[in-house]
Amino acid sequence: MTDVAQQTVGQMRAGDHYCLSFDADAEQRDVVTSYVRNGLAHHEQVTYFAASDPVTVLDFLRDSGVEPDRFAASGQLRVMAPQEAFLATRPFDPDAMVEQLRQTADKAFAAGYQGLRVTGEPSVLRGRPGADRWPEYEHKAADDFTDRPVLALCQYDRRVFTPAEIAEVESLHTHTVVPNPLYQDGRLSIFRMFRPPGFRMVGELDIAQVTAWLSWIHRAASGTEDDVLLNLAELRFIDVAGARMLALLSDQLTQHGRRLVLQELQPAQCIVFHLAGWDELPNLVLAETPS
Repeated sequence: MTDVAQQTVGQMRAGDHYCLSFDADAEQRDVVTSYVRNGLAHHEQVTYFAASDPVTVLDFLRDSGVEPDRFAASGQLRVMAPQEAFLATRPFDPDAMVEQLRQTADKAFAAGYQGLRVTGEPSVLRGRPGADRWPEYEHKAADDFTDRPVLALCQYDRRVFTPAEIAEVESLHTHTVVPNPLYQDGRLSIFRMFRPPGFRMVGELDIAQVTAWLSWIHRAASGTEDDVLLNLAELRFIDVAGARMLALLSDQLTQHGRRLVLQELQPAQCIVFHLAGWDELPNLVLAETPS
């Protein structure tokens, strides 16, 4: 678990230099698509340093409804092949890469864009000469753009880097980026989880918003034929009304041969279910946080 603060991708602002560490393609594409779409909507130029053929990036943006071809034709979206960016010098040269970024920003502002969004996949450097100078590049790039309308999102694939390497690169950033919430009211936010698939609940669930939440979770649950997994590790409070709605949801899932799995319950949350007898429901699985 990282100690670096988290921020949703939709809250990134000019001057932010954050990282995304992911372990599923769906998670990467969810965050990156939001990042790119927000930049295009705000008339910022978006430059993507890809780890593979730019066609791969353009394809997943197209599948997400971003219309990358139109923005690429206008010059607002640029997807760079590895040989044009991270692999342009051998060995990797942090100063040359920062200079490329500086020139990219100057051209973007000269063309009238409101800002520059940069994102890249440094996994392409792994095992290549100069890769050990990556932290130096991160520091120099961050220092260079602190006072300019530039945003940077560095992408790290947890399936490529070791946990120690992920911890090190996350420490080079002030925040890690997570997807935007799927549901949000004044007290409760729900985020999609990708591995395992499910939902992460953050905040408080009580009678005040339980009707709106139940309507949302019904729609979400109808979109899958699998068990519904809710991670409650960051749910600070749940009252009897909230627990009752979860019990009701598990009962409804029973009709379709599915279960409701509540993951990482706090001991106090388990007590609510035990006192009401809902822990005996056949399709409600309670997984308490290990002590």
